[in-house]
Amino acid sequence: MPDLSPSAPFTISLGKARITALCDGVLTVPVANLYRLNSSQPTPEHFPAAPGELSVNAFLVETGTRKIMIDTGSGALFGPDHGKLQAALINLGISPDAISDIILTHIHADHSGGLIADGKPVFKNATLHIGKTEAAFWLSEGADKAAGVTERVRGQIGRAHAAIDPYEAEKRVLLFADDGEIMPGFSASLRAGHTPGHLSIRFSDDENTIVFVGDIVHGDSVQFADPAVTIDFDYDQPNAAVARAAAFAEAADEGYLIAVAHLPFPGIGHIRRDGKAYRFEARRAQ
Repeated sequence: MPDLSPSAPFTISLGKARITALCDGVLTVPVANLYRLNSSQPTPEHFPAAPGELSVNAFLVETGTRKIMIDTGSGALFGPDHGKLQAALINLGISPDAISDIILTHIHADHSGGLIADGKPVFKNATLHIGKTEAAFWLSEGADKAAGVTERVRGQIGRAHAAIDPYEAEKRVLLFADDGEIMPGFSASLRAGHTPGHLSIRFSDDENTIVFVGDIVHGDSVQFADPAVTIDFDYDQPNAAVARAAAFAEAADEGYLIAVAHLPFPGIGHIRRDGKAYRFEARRAQ
């Protein structure tokens, strides 16, 4: 049996490209206490089978001369059991300095925190690509003082600046349209709800496609059985549910691979229809 532990690399071929899942850490969290179902508050009593942990996955795409990261994990923000991305890259024989580009699905700390270490860029030669809506929400001047901003969001804005400002200072941040091409082979689709600018990132090589869906789903059972279930982290609960249902339907109908940040490592597989619900079919190592 292949080793699917988070410490082991998981690489598949996609056309001429290589896709590698990397685990930055595992969040131990009572997920049932975070799920909501048609409620303004979590409803844990509805979810006895909810997981007790969530993997934090990031993904490396190697194509031609480019090495592209999709998200970067949480770095030092979530304690000593996280921030394992750099070591995972080095174990693959890849220096962080060799990463040419980083594309963020969104700017939550468990996706952008790994950009920095001790306040300095980890990826010294990479261009950082961020969707326009996401950047405007988290990084625009005065965002932390906008009407209705909660203390939680204010803290998230602070962490967003801490992670991204060092790249901006070196003029290594590029913004891209929410729906459209990012760079050759990569395009974005807005899946707003989890954050205002939350994105799916599609990569295609010839007729082969994988879509990095970010935080469209948390856990490998509850939300596949019922996409209407949201999670406390979703900024806009109703739209998060709509985006999840649309993402599941498209992935099932088109049959492409998906890569997910918070499914059990490696988080790569297919979404299949299961009656009126869905199920996740994990991809096995090649």
